[in-house]
Amino acid sequence: MASSKNEEVAALEALRDSSAELVRYLDNINQKLLQMNQQNERASIGQKFSLRVLENWSSVIAISKVSSASAAATSAGKNQAEKELIRTSP
Repeated sequence: MASSKNEEVAALEALRDSSAELVRYLDNINQKLLQMNQQNERASIGQKFSLRVLENWSSVIAISKVSSASAAATSAGKNQAEKELIRTSP
């Protein structure tokens, strides 16, 4: 029984770590997209379509971060208040 509990804890820790890595990766991509968005805005007003695409991807990344953090919190057995804290944390 203790062995299965240790395996479960190890699996949850691995999930937490991979979720943290995913959030860092998404933050990095989001920053790059925001920089590209700013460069496009400065370069030409006529490229509104590409700007909208970048904004849409930034939204997708933000939603993914919240979903990933929430899933990790749920897997770790955290309550709703703790999950809300994760969602609002930078």
